[in-house]
Amino acid sequence: MTTTLTTNGHEVKSGKVSLEVLAKMTGFPVEMIKEEIFKGEGTDQVSLDDLRTAMLSYIDSTMLINEEVK
Repeated sequence: MTTTLTTNGHEVKSGKVSLEVLAKMTGFPVEMIKEEIFKGEGTDQVSLDDLRTAMLSYIDSTMLINEEVK
């Protein structure tokens, strides 16, 4: 079964999204997404599961940094 998600005129098929499309959908630059979310990994396309995992990791690490500053 293939899942298709259409957002702002961009299609995401087979559970994969290109970082270029993700950048357009979120308004964040591709390079920032690669460096901050994916720790500089040389990927141009990610699965939605990998994106969720990376985002949760990023949020967790950001919250830990903010807790240390207090």
